[in-house]
Amino acid sequence: MTDRDEAQTRSDAASIEALFRAHYSRLCNFVDGYVRSPETASDLVQDLFAYLWERCDAGDAPHLTPAYLYTAARNRALKYLRHRRVVARWAEEAARAPSPTGPQADERLRTRELAEAIRRAIEELPDRCREIFLLSREEQLSYVAIAEVLEISVKTVETQMWRALKSLRKSLAPYLALALAFASLARLGSRLLA
Repeated sequence: MTDRDEAQTRSDAASIEALFRAHYSRLCNFVDGYVRSPETASDLVQDLFAYLWERCDAGDAPHLTPAYLYTAARNRALKYLRHRRVVARWAEEAARAPSPTGPQADERLRTRELAEAIRRAIEELPDRCREIFLLSREEQLSYVAIAEVLEISVKTVETQMWRALKSLRKSLAPYLALALAFASLARLGSRLLA
């Protein structure tokens, strides 16, 4: 940056500061006439001056006149109001949209696919292993009760359950990863809509 450019930047910065001191409160009142919120008006005017300051630092400051300031402030107010209307319209549409009361079609399909995969994986277990697994999970029997019913040791029940779970984890790994991904997406979606 040359000495002349630095002098111009200092001059522009001084000009922005002088305009800020001279017009800030009047610009806030002007913008408040559009947005009907003193806090929002103040924020918009501060954003305008911050933008002008950044452009000054970049060496790209516009010719600053009161007319320019009021036009820029009005444009920011109108942009804010347009954005607020879009947000309000979106919120109305979201409120009118039917909320999902039950599982959606894709969720029902995933549930059916997972249930079928579980059924197939259980059927592929060795007979004794499958029998012990089903007594534990479907009949809700304890390992001791299963051992008594089948007249085997509790240690055998534990070993067979370990084998069954290991086999099921291996067979269902692709479905479990997919289920976790969908669950994560569902949580993220509910956070974004909340």
